[in-house]
Amino acid sequence: MKKFLVTFLMLGSLQTFAANPYTDCGIGAALFPNTNWAAVTSNVIWDVGTTALISATASEDTCSGGEAQTAMLIHDKLETLESQMMLEDGNVLASLTETMNCSSANINSDIRASYKEVLADKDYSSKNRVEKSESIYFMLKNNSSVQQHCSIFS
Repeated sequence: MKKFLVTFLMLGSLQTFAANPYTDCGIGAALFPNTNWAAVTSNVIWDVGTTALISATASEDTCSGGEAQTAMLIHDKLETLESQMMLEDGNVLASLTETMNCSSANINSDIRASYKEVLADKDYSSKNRVEKSESIYFMLKNNSSVQQHCSIFS
């Protein structure tokens, strides 16, 4: 309870940031880009907002950008996202396409096709979490359908 109180008191001193670190940065911003109360709650529950504050102070310009949120979401939910990309459905995949501002309902099948190419790389299974996340991030960034239907990489 004490951590929550300290965190919420810190919220009042955040007027110096152009971006609100609790709504625009960290895990919460990646998972809930359009729901401020959920972003704040997620950041506080995850690590008392430490990640959000560090990203806001170290590189404020990356906080509110969709690319940073997309990268964090991929890394944080990697295993679930991998499964959902193969199924073309799920809440993490839906959050990913929302974070990327995708306008096409058929984008999930295009993501699945590209993900199958990533899986075909014989070295993919031996990569660590960061390397796998990076592979998926660049797969999305280089996907022509994502470039066409999602405003994040255009």
